[in-house]
Amino acid sequence: MPLVEVDSVMPAPVSRVWELINDVEAYPRLMDHVRSLAVLERGQTYRLTAWEIDCHGFIMRWVEREEIDPERYRIDYHQEKGDLAVFEGVWQVEAISEEISRVMLSVRFEIGVPMLSEMLNPVAERAIRENSQKMLLSLASEMDRKQDVKELG
Repeated sequence: MPLVEVDSVMPAPVSRVWELINDVEAYPRLMDHVRSLAVLERGQTYRLTAWEIDCHGFIMRWVEREEIDPERYRIDYHQEKGDLAVFEGVWQVEAISEEISRVMLSVRFEIGVPMLSEMLNPVAERAIRENSQKMLLSLASEMDRKQDVKELG
């Protein structure tokens, strides 16, 4: 099963980066390729979200369950229903220093068509990697914008 892992260093404390990553309702505003994202259900340590993203001209839709661990700055997610046979992964934020954090996003997926996997997995992996990198770049840009506003205020 293919695995995509990307990470980014952000000039902000881990608590501020965590707050931004955990604000999934803001993703469509912050990320051009996220067409819509709705929180369907929210519990003490989980949420159910419905996603629709533009993945190189192909619209992907899925519903995922996210297990949220704020003490470890970690979100484990897995697709409950959607376009792929398997779509799961982890968001992890860790402190590098008091003012610098690293965000890691991993995605494990399976197309679900065994006879086509060899041909489609590399294409899907490239598209998922690019979309994951776009997510991190968008979050880093928003963190920079918030830092600029904070410094001006």
